[in-house]
This record gives sequence, structure tokens and C-alpha cells, in this order.
Amino acid sequence: MCGIVGYLNLDNSAVEPREPYLDEMIKSIHHRGPDETGRIIVGPAALGMTRLSIIDLKTGQQPIFNEDKSICIVFNGEIYNFQELRDRMIEAGHRFRTNSDTEAIVHLYEEYGIDCLKHMEGMFAFAIWDKNKDRLFIARDRMGEKPLHWGVFNNKLIFGSELKGIFAHPASSKELNTDAMRQYLSLEYVPAPNTLFKGIHKLLPAHYMLVEAGGIKTAPYWRPSDKAGKYTEGEAKEKLLELLDESIRLRMISDVPLGVFLSGGIDSSLITALASRHVSHTLKTFSIGFADRSFDESDHARTVAEAIGTDHSVLRFDPEIACATMQELWQYLDEPIADASIVPTFLLSRMTKKSVTVALSGEGGDELFGGYPTYYAHRLATYWNMIPTPLRKGVFERLIESLPVSHNNLSFDYKAKRFISGSAMPDLARQLRWMGALPLSYQSSLLRKDILESTQPVHSELDLIPHIDQNEIDRFANGTARDIADRIMRLDQQTYLADDLLVKSDRSTMAASLEARLPFLAFPLVEFAQEMPVQYKVKGKGTKLVLRSLAEDYLPADIVRRPKKGFGIPVAKWLKSDFKHYVDHLLCEDFIERQALFNWSSVQALLNEHNQNRVDRRKELWTLLMFQWWWAKFFDTAGDIESPMEISGHKSVDDYILEAAGR
Repeated sequence: MCGIVGYLNLDNSAVEPREPYLDEMIKSIHHRGPDETGRIIVGPAALGMTRLSIIDLKTGQQPIFNEDKSICIVFNGEIYNFQELRDRMIEAGHRFRTNSDTEAIVHLYEEYGIDCLKHMEGMFAFAIWDKNKDRLFIARDRMGEKPLHWGVFNNKLIFGSELKGIFAHPASSKELNTDAMRQYLSLEYVPAPNTLFKGIHKLLPAHYMLVEAGGIKTAPYWRPSDKAGKYTEGEAKEKLLELLDESIRLRMISDVPLGVFLSGGIDSSLITALASRHVSHTLKTFSIGFADRSFDESDHARTVAEAIGTDHSVLRFDPEIACATMQELWQYLDEPIADASIVPTFLLSRMTKKSVTVALSGEGGDELFGGYPTYYAHRLATYWNMIPTPLRKGVFERLIESLPVSHNNLSFDYKAKRFISGSAMPDLARQLRWMGALPLSYQSSLLRKDILESTQPVHSELDLIPHIDQNEIDRFANGTARDIADRIMRLDQQTYLADDLLVKSDRSTMAASLEARLPFLAFPLVEFAQEMPVQYKVKGKGTKLVLRSLAEDYLPADIVRRPKKGFGIPVAKWLKSDFKHYVDHLLCEDFIERQALFNWSSVQALLNEHNQNRVDRRKELWTLLMFQWWWAKFFDTAGDIESPMEISGHKSVDDYILEAAGR
């Protein structure tokens, strides 16, 4: 596991070997790979990397070359089937100098060219310089587990695992992308290929880039299956076990200690149960607890740990620790993400890193197997909209709007109000509205007129994600007689999973120099899940049906039956109390006016509604707060944001972890 950076002179002029820029770029992503660094300047190309040693600790140093050193690679990720690929390449006559998965990619490229991507099962972002072809070949894994950013400045292509790697090159520039800002405000994240900086892009998942003769081409190399499989329910369960168990086995290959993030939910619990079968020692598991019982799942995690017999560690998450964690996390983030669970995920990663270097995690289970209550809610919306409009809007929706506000996790009033906020919209746009924060209708008053006029016209939430092919989703659903749940799951996989959950996972774990591996995202398992009949996933109010059926064979019954809770934090309450300092500082009138992006009257209205308990504005305010923190970091010349630990009693995150371990 590593981070990669580099640049290429598009006019094919040679990079001056004494240029210091590559070293500065490598230094900027040190946290992604603190064990060692590697670099090469060859002709017009400069490639660099930082390494977190996981496989082949002694001989896996990068860059890695082919036999005649005409091809070299820098690589971020893990190729889980590399041993099989290595054997195949040796049979084809290739010579290996290392035992690393990275070298297998070099020889695959020699053998198959761009089609090497079809043979790899793993998470990755890599850059290959082919000296013979004067070609730079960059690619990203199928689901988007590992990031890759790029931009062209002064006739140079500059790329990196994180934006900070690009900004370490003096040719780069920082300018706000207002179209991406609108995407973020509505969705809570910036979807690929955009970033919040003009001229800098994310390479889409399952895409590659070829740069040769000064031209840049990007294209997909894989699309998820759109065919319907013919399985009985029993066959589907058996196949699921086979694929998930093999995925876990491959992801447990490591030359360093490994553990599991155990939340107590069905996904991480099943991974823990199956993983325990592949070790001869006691498996280590890790979780976060909350003092607020409506958010706490630590008792469920402990139940699973005791049933399986793991060495389990729990860290209690409270507002004081949250403040310290947020401030340290923001030293690493280059774009805001309004998924508040990134804060405890970073804390969990820092705690876990004290014991292991690799952790299995359950991302992807909900999007592939139908775990969200919204999949049922979309069906409910169909019936809701059949109610005569005067009765629906004039009576029922007014009653819902009048429900008293509760700040507990997933309270009834919160879910009901969220439901009616998007119930009348088309299904795909409705899902984006339900999962998002500030709707387009509100942005017209929130954004200043000149900012609004600088953006492209947007008529629907679906317009915010231009790379989504709605026709493809329609074919996927209608061509196989599937229902609305399949459409929404496909949308979630391409949006919420790729641009929220996987970004959260990568940034929070790599900031702690910890590698996260995600068994549900093995592409054979992904393709099987999408071929599975929808009634094996979602039926009535039931979710994850086949996954729960499998889990019944390995987990306590109360764990299998309990509804999804999610990994949130008490944002609604803390915005009024423990986080109020940040709100007062970043959402005050002086800051808003100096920033000149938002109308103060609209921000003030959100604050008043929330503080007076008239409307729960947790999502809107948290999304704005995270944007403000980001903007202050990159654009506020006043530079008056507090330094890390200034608010939280001068303790670091590590101080809290060590204190908890000593209790």
C-alpha cells in the first residue's frame, strides 16, 4: 500500500534530473507510505511513490522494472491474485527479481498491454512509463478503492494519489470550481471526475489514461454485469459464501499483522466470522463506542467478538475526542466530505494502527445486497404519490412537518420529513435528494447571484452527476424485469459508494498509515451480486435477505435480525454545544461576507431554525461547516483558523488512545 505522484512534460522535453519538485511531491504524501520512498526521472517523465510495506518487505521497493528496464511502474494498492498471475508470467518466460505484487503488473503489461487490467483482481492506482512507446499508462481499480487525481498545467500532466501531491508542484494552481461546489453542497461529496479545484480531475473508477504524443485519452476498461443470473435462493446463498470466503482469504495474505473493523453490523460481523476461519491465532477486532446510546453499537460488536472469540478493542468517542480528531484529520483532507462518520473512522484507524497494519472492513455490502431502508422507501413513495394531492399535501405532509424535532439517531420525525422531501421526484433524483444535504431549490437563495451565474445550469439532482448513464441504468433494470431497488443500488454503487464511502475509507485509513481491505468489493463478488435476483436482496421491508440467511449460520440471531443503524455521530446535538465554537467561527456573518460565496441571510436562517429546534438542519449545517473548514484551509488569506489541538485541551488523538488503553 502506497501513494504515488508524478509529472510528464507533454512536449516530450526531458525533465531536468536536479529538479526538486518530485521530492516535494513525494514528501507531501508521506503518511500514505511512511516505510520508504522511491523515485525515477526518465526522459520526459518523473515518477515517485511512498511505501507502506505489506507484501515482500525485503525486495518490494519501487519503482519496479521489467527485465530490460524499458518499462517501470509506481503502484498504490494490492493485487490479490498476484501469485496466480506471477506463476502465469513465469510460464510465459518472464523473469522476476522480487516477490511483490507490483512486479506482476509490469510483466502483465508487457504480455497484454492495456488489456492487463482485465486480469487483475485488487485495489489499485498505478502509473507505468513505457520508454519504447514514449507512453504514460495510468489506471484505477474497478470500484474506485484507490484514488488518482490529475491536471494539466503549463504543458505538464501532473498526477497524484492525493491533491496535495499535485499542489506540491509549483506549476499547479488552486482556483475554486463553483460547479463542483454545487455538487458538493447537494450530494455531500464531489463526484468524479470533478474536484473542487478548476483544472484538476479524478480518474473515474474502472478507467485508464493513456498519454502519448502530447495527447491524453481516458476510457473505461470494465462495466458491471447487466445480465440476470438464474439461481435458486439456496444456490445464491451457496455461491455467496464461496465468493465472499475466497475474497476474505485473499485479502488476509499479508506479511504484517492484520485485524478487522467490527461495528456490530451484519457486514463486518460476517467478515469477522469468516476471517476467523483462516487464522490459527486469535483475530484482533476494533470498534468505536458512543456515550449517546442512540448512536452506540459497541455492545453489538462486543457480542459478536465474544461469540467468535476475537481479541476485541473498543474506544469511546465523545465530543472532546471528536474535536481533537477533526482537527488532526483536516491536516490530511484536500476536499471536504460531509459524511460525518469520517471522524470516528479516522479515530478507529489511528487506534487500530497501534496493533496492526492491515484491517478488513465491510464497505460495499449495503450497496451490493440491498442494505439501506431507502430501497424499500422508494417502493413506498410509489404508493404515497397515489394519494390524492389535496389529502397528501394538505393533510399528511403538513402533519409530518409539524412533528417535534428529535436529534436522536434516525428518529421517526427525521426519517418522515426526509421521505416527503423527495417523495414526488423521479426515483434516481429522489435517492440523491434523500442521501444529500442542500437541494438545488435551496441553493438559488443560498449562493450569491454572481456565484450562481458562474455555474452550469442544473435542472435536477441527477444533472449533478454527468458521468452517470441513466439509459444504462434503465437497460439494467428494464431489460431484466428488475424493479426500482436494482436501479437505486446501481446508482449508489456509482455515486455514494465510489465518491463518499470509498473516499472516506481511503483518506481516514491512509492518514493513519493503515491499509483497509474491502472483501465485498472483489469484482467476481460484485458481478455475482448484480446478477442475483432482486427478491433475494430486498423484499417488503426486508433487506439483505440472502446475506442475512448466510449470516444465520455464523452469527448470533439478534445480530442477524437487527435493523441497520449506520455509523454516525450526534451532529445535530453537537452543532449546538460541543462544536458551537466552529459554527460561530466559520458560519458567522463576518466570515460569510469576507468569503463572498453565500448569502448571510440564508445561512442565518438555517442556524436559527436548527438552534430553535424548529427544523433539524444537521445535514445542511454540517455540509456547510465542512466546506468552510476546507475553504479556510486553501483560500482564506486571513489564516485565522485555530491550529490543531488548540480547542481540545492540547491533547492529541494519540494521547486519548493511550489514556483509554491505560484504563
